[in-house]
Amino acid sequence: MNLIKKVIIFVVSLLALGINYIPVSAAEEIHYDAGLVFGPPTQRIMLEAGQTYRSSMYISNPSDSVKATKYILYVTPYGVSDENYSPIFDQENAYTQIADWITLDKTEGILQPGEKEDIGFTINVPVDAPAGGQYATIMAQDTTDLGSDQEGKGLSVSSITAIGAIVYANVDGETRKEGIILENNIPSFVFTSPLEAFSRVKNSGNVHTDAEYVLQVWPLFSDSEICTNEEEPDTKIVMPETEYVRNETCDLPPIGIFKAKQTVRLFDEISTIEKLVIVCPLWLLFIIVFAIVMLIIWLVLKAKNRKK
Repeated sequence: MNLIKKVIIFVVSLLALGINYIPVSAAEEIHYDAGLVFGPPTQRIMLEAGQTYRSSMYISNPSDSVKATKYILYVTPYGVSDENYSPIFDQENAYTQIADWITLDKTEGILQPGEKEDIGFTINVPVDAPAGGQYATIMAQDTTDLGSDQEGKGLSVSSITAIGAIVYANVDGETRKEGIILENNIPSFVFTSPLEAFSRVKNSGNVHTDAEYVLQVWPLFSDSEICTNEEEPDTKIVMPETEYVRNETCDLPPIGIFKAKQTVRLFDEISTIEKLVIVCPLWLLFIIVFAIVMLIIWLVLKAKNRKK
């Protein structure tokens, strides 16, 4: 029975102390599968009814490309279809009228390897434009001819990969900045890393806004943070009249007890939750359960022996 007691003491000590581990977070990068590079990936624009607005984007063919690239440009509506923000580009509604207001300076071209070109566009805002958010995507599609048959039949194969840059616009006027944080939760028990803190927000207004997310985690008996983004909170643009679900993650040691805190901000509302988080793999949980069962059996047998 001394072995069982030692196992229990070892498990409790291991969970309480945790393991000091600070992961190195990589800078975010944007990678496109297409040969073209198009950007910036987003533009935020403030508009007024009756205004004409000018801006530009760029398109380039990477210098390591081995061929010239043909492309076409076009504009589509932009929206999201669910709380995970799966993008949709073919649904017109009150928030995608801007797709009809945008005129591109050019709609096709050819780029040599290493060549970069600015693409200008004009937004002609109608005098009766509704106040609030307007969203569109300027798409660049690689239409490079990859070859034709050698018998001169005119058959060819072309790539149909498109990349897009989103235009987030707000038209000045009677706008509503309304929203609510529906859920903000951190699990108390996880089997494996990473820790995932869950949140759900709802934007019930008619303009987009940035939701901010801060996740901080410390060992139980230390103030040295394992992970934190307090200085540079993660942000996500939340579209009007939508709900958005997010999981903030933190890589933790495989065993331990930790203090975790998540803060979510939407418009003027702030929600903060703090919890103790136990990280315990299944094999260790099995040992704990086995030790507890053996301890109970030992206590029962000991009680029976006393009665005898």
